[in-house]
Amino acid sequence: MMRVLFASAEVAPFSKTGGLADVAGALPAALAALGHEVLVVTPWYGNLGGGAVPYWIGDVQAPFAGGFEPVGVGTLERSGVKYAFVGNERFARERLYGYSDDVQRFALFSRSLPQVAERVGFRPDVVHVNDWHTGYVPMLLAHGWHLPSGFPGLPSVFTVHNAQYQGVADLEETLWWLRLPAALRFSYLDHFGSANAMQAGVGFATAVSTVSPTYASELTRPEYGFGLDGTFRSLSGKLVGILNGIDTYTWDPSADHLLPRPYGPASLDAKGASRTALLERFGVDDGGPVLGVVSRFAEQKGIDLVIGAAQRLIASGWRLVLLGTGDPHTEAGAMALAADFPDAVGVHIGFDEELAHLVYAGADALAVPSRFEPCGLSQMIAMRYGTLPIVRATGGLLDTVAHDRTGFVFEHATADGFAWGASEALAAYGDRQRWRSMMLEAMSQDFSWGRSAARYAALYRSLT
Repeated sequence: MMRVLFASAEVAPFSKTGGLADVAGALPAALAALGHEVLVVTPWYGNLGGGAVPYWIGDVQAPFAGGFEPVGVGTLERSGVKYAFVGNERFARERLYGYSDDVQRFALFSRSLPQVAERVGFRPDVVHVNDWHTGYVPMLLAHGWHLPSGFPGLPSVFTVHNAQYQGVADLEETLWWLRLPAALRFSYLDHFGSANAMQAGVGFATAVSTVSPTYASELTRPEYGFGLDGTFRSLSGKLVGILNGIDTYTWDPSADHLLPRPYGPASLDAKGASRTALLERFGVDDGGPVLGVVSRFAEQKGIDLVIGAAQRLIASGWRLVLLGTGDPHTEAGAMALAADFPDAVGVHIGFDEELAHLVYAGADALAVPSRFEPCGLSQMIAMRYGTLPIVRATGGLLDTVAHDRTGFVFEHATADGFAWGASEALAAYGDRQRWRSMMLEAMSQDFSWGRSAARYAALYRSLT
């Protein structure tokens, strides 16, 4: 049994902006199910979700900015996992991120972790931190002053969920906030004269993981490393890729109360009820196979490639339903497409949990045309629902989808590239026996968190 201190800037269901929260919500619970003791530490934001009402147990003094700063500690326990919430006025804001002092805010959060763990009586065997918000922690464990007994030199795992965001700040200010020795100016903290929290995490952690094997390789290349590819290349010996999982209880078509009729591999025909409901919801006719989108509308996600290929897709027989929000230009393009082809294209701008379940279940195929995708969850959810994904050959998409077996993989991040992938899917759809066989193969894949948690537990044991 291992004692794991797990820290993340967001943890579902308490706080969420993206996939990091899903991982931080699911992985600790899967580790606990394997018999490990886990304390998750996360900020105490102004509006916590999931019905969370932490029990306040008092303040601790975090070494910060040349002195000490009090932070409040609240606790609760769910599904065998202990949670500690770090309270401070810097976190009691409307949004999680997007403020000019974000790096300073998460420097305080990182600096408080050992004190918070000590306050709740948790002495870890290993510390697992995630993305730039906690990137300073491995450096603090190695070189920080004012650490509680047992924390100096603790082994650490730093997980890169998305290298695009790195937490860049002034070098001298960062050292002052963290109360670290001046000698660390000339360390992994320094990236061309600025403090880089992502590089600090990568450099000082005992082991570095990322969320798929292919993304681990991609990080060492300039087009994916966002300026840190050289750092990743130099540390490749301690960099491993471990696929994320999905919540197989929430995403289970055989027990999904948000669907008109649950279904499974032995009752695939019942999937048609979701398909009918989806077409009715969007006002789209049943003129061909249904291609779904459930995504943020961001450049990374490549939804513009679907829009760029849409007229060709419609002409070949596809019907499109798009659910998402984000980039205003992409939103406008999707809405214009729906206005031009109201019988063939349906669009919902925003996020709707119930509708997302209906798209995953009711579509025949799901478009996941990401320019880069560290892991991706939507393609795994789609496969569990027997909806075949059309994905670009990048990151976790390449690791989880087998072309012409559990989905379709295209190479080039262009509208032409996506159109090719859709044409491959359309050809397979024309052979109903072949399509059904692929659906069953996709549904048989194991994307549960138990498998991923076992790999993380093995990584922790290798460090202690």
